[in-house]
Amino acid sequence: MYLSLHLKDTSRVKLPVSKIKKDTSLAGYVGEDVESVLYKLLEAADFDVEAAQQGVVYIDEVDKITKKAESQNIGRDVSGEGVQQALLKMLEGTIVSVPDNRARKHPRGDTIQMDTKDILFICGGAFVGLEKTISERRQDSSIGFGAPVRTNMRIGGLTDAVVTSSLLESVESDDLTAYGLIPEFVGRFPVLVSLSSLDEDQLVQVLTEPKNALCKQYKQMFNLNNVKLQFTENALRLIAKKAIAKNTGARGLRSILESILTEAMFEVPGSKPGEESVEVVLVDEEAVGTADKAGCGAKILRGSSRVENISHPTGSTMTMEKNKATKEDLDSEFEAPARALSL
Repeated sequence: MYLSLHLKDTSRVKLPVSKIKKDTSLAGYVGEDVESVLYKLLEAADFDVEAAQQGVVYIDEVDKITKKAESQNIGRDVSGEGVQQALLKMLEGTIVSVPDNRARKHPRGDTIQMDTKDILFICGGAFVGLEKTISERRQDSSIGFGAPVRTNMRIGGLTDAVVTSSLLESVESDDLTAYGLIPEFVGRFPVLVSLSSLDEDQLVQVLTEPKNALCKQYKQMFNLNNVKLQFTENALRLIAKKAIAKNTGARGLRSILESILTEAMFEVPGSKPGEESVEVVLVDEEAVGTADKAGCGAKILRGSSRVENISHPTGSTMTMEKNKATKEDLDSEFEAPARALSL
């Protein structure tokens, strides 16, 4: 999807881009029809047929429309192989009659004719377990003395991200066919590209650099209570290592930050008038913990210039005498947010 949006931003002409999730089925069944793919492209082009016929359609989660396993059920596979067969004509280029859903007040069955030969179709998906199929195809015979003993990846649990990325680089059409896509569907996509998993440095960039980065969002939340939120460099790298260890990628970063800052988000707004005000919330290595062990939670710095642990299992705050830090020391070491960012 990033590639299609990048094409839209760098193109000198107006390029409509449509993103489709896996919620389609055959006509007459629960779910949207296949023609809804082109209708959403028309909406992105403001119903300019000429512009839509030169647009980009990104079909996400295409691995969810694979063929279901053979069973005793004689019913049709309306959400898997049936959707693939319905997309074949559209992918190779033909004139499709797209229902015009705008004419609800006049249900006369109006349609819009679209030629799909100049539309760029991009399909993507996670394809969980595809690396195991590739590994089985690449394994040579291990019979004989001195032959290496190879383990079956289907028996094991989670696969290392580096190993998975290296295996996906050698993906072929036969692997996708074995995964559940029909050969006619795979053959209409001449280019197969695998994406590498995010490493530690890239996850740290996701946390800090984008316009709506997670760290910036949480800093703005604490800034509403006039409290500064600070992250150490080692803490950010530990958060990235946790996401890699859990194999959740960038989408698992928010849950890790929530577990670290939950107690702080309740403690800061709930300060009583008689208590000393909270100045800074600090997330360091002890607050994050390790990949297999939870940390103590975020630490707060009150007016007494002491860092307190607010995520103790007993629920009480424990003053850390060895780790005293003043507000001025933290301000000199870490940079506070320069401007307010919208959540």
